[in-house]
Amino acid sequence: MKFSIQTKILVLSLSSTLIGTLSLGILSTLFISKTTQRNSMQYMRDQANSEAAKLNNLFESHEKYTMAAAAGVFSQIKDDSTFLTNPNNLSRNINGIRERLKSTISSLSNTKSVFVRFNPDITHSSEGVYLVRNPSNGMFENHATTNIKQYSPSDVEHVGWYYKPIMTGNPIWLPPYYNKNINAYIISYVIPMFLDNKEIGVAGIDIDFDGMTKQLSQVHFMQSGFAFLEDSEGFVLYHPTLPNGLTFKPEEDQIMLSTPLINGMNLVTVAPILEINAQRNRHIRQSIIFILLLLAFTTAITIFFSRSITKPLKELTKEAKKMITGDMNAEFNIKQNDEIGELAKSFAAAKFHIIQHMKQMQGLAFQDSLTGVRNKMAYDSYLSELKDRIERGEVKSYGIAVLDTNNLKEINDTYGHENGNAYLVNSCKLICQIFTHSPVFRIGGDEFLVVLTGRDLENHSELMTQLKESMDLTKNASFPWKQISIACGLGIASYAKGTTIEETFNKADKNMYINKREIKIAEHRPLSRDEETHEEKHAESDTEKDDA
Repeated sequence: MKFSIQTKILVLSLSSTLIGTLSLGILSTLFISKTTQRNSMQYMRDQANSEAAKLNNLFESHEKYTMAAAAGVFSQIKDDSTFLTNPNNLSRNINGIRERLKSTISSLSNTKSVFVRFNPDITHSSEGVYLVRNPSNGMFENHATTNIKQYSPSDVEHVGWYYKPIMTGNPIWLPPYYNKNINAYIISYVIPMFLDNKEIGVAGIDIDFDGMTKQLSQVHFMQSGFAFLEDSEGFVLYHPTLPNGLTFKPEEDQIMLSTPLINGMNLVTVAPILEINAQRNRHIRQSIIFILLLLAFTTAITIFFSRSITKPLKELTKEAKKMITGDMNAEFNIKQNDEIGELAKSFAAAKFHIIQHMKQMQGLAFQDSLTGVRNKMAYDSYLSELKDRIERGEVKSYGIAVLDTNNLKEINDTYGHENGNAYLVNSCKLICQIFTHSPVFRIGGDEFLVVLTGRDLENHSELMTQLKESMDLTKNASFPWKQISIACGLGIASYAKGTTIEETFNKADKNMYINKREIKIAEHRPLSRDEETHEEKHAESDTEKDDA
């Protein structure tokens, strides 16, 4: 069966244009979306399971240690009938238990204290073992034992660690509580000891809850994702921003995973959907492979029909093969007023759409969807380029400005996240208006960063003054989300090769928190727990430098 040139060109044009445009636009979008969500969710699950395993290992090691300690004490009591009733034996045995615990407890991490206490109705004494870690040297030291009889069984902060296990009759994990005996926020694992159905005491261990959650606060999922702890009923035990006792409900644009822990708590991980879908590098490669396969199919059709088509069509096929291999310099300059000329125009249009689509995908990967400035991924790429330019001697000096918006949480809580987003956009606009010759990045939820070079670096003092004056002009704005308040810190690397980018960033970050404290003091507002944690981190870093 013979086909006319018009029919052949029509088939080729429809195949390349319709399949290239519709399939590329619809199928690649669906494919990328599904693949992104599936892979990112699996990565998030794996990371959550890994962090949960670390916590469970911590709890399990403390359980085993307490079981071994309780078993040793119980064995002594069974072997010596006067263990608890003879004052001399009691003191001697307590000293032995104390020394044994001292020699073994140092193998555990995050341990705050370890204790063995006996029923005061039997011993008629408040003697016992209570070893507390000295934070200055990490050694466990003797601590005065609590007189159990002085407090009511309902006084959790003083004697809850004794009465709760006794009343349940089984080893238990106590939920986090503030222990007034050592003035520390802890979680305890306690084993009650009974002999002939009579309580003889408890053996237990305390984990430094603040130290444990401080480590947890360093865990990040994606870019601004975080983890927190809640009890079995869903009430917050630790959260980077929420107070304890509340329940956390994720926003519509967030994904939340809950992993149970062996002590009854749940490790909850949260990450924004936008960040999960922002990992574009892998997806761009998948899209390119799809495009190449699509163009290969189009080329196969072209080769099939090209056997009976004139030389200009063969030249057109040759250029199409270049585009299939990724060479976007392919030329379709066949100037003919017939079907072949129309086909050449179709290929040129397909090439244009492919290039535009690739550019659009690359732009999405490096742009913050809310403010329109560059995002954290773009900052990481820029940082790599900056390091190379410094090494080549192209950049002699530079500066880093770290800016953190104030009052965002209050605006979100009081006026809603829509106005909170408007506050971020207004803050970003102001930053861009001041630093007109420097790249601006949004590197966190409410944190921006500017890399100063050239004119902005020379005039950094004036720019900082302009920023403060511009913020002052917004104080009387009609709405809180238009009243801009930004804490800013600056780090200058006068000799680029003489310091690292990380050191310059840390300097700017430290100065930013100094400025934030000044603003909060002026506004008679306390620092948040997260802000205090950052200050402590910088203070510890300065102490280490001084010691070095």
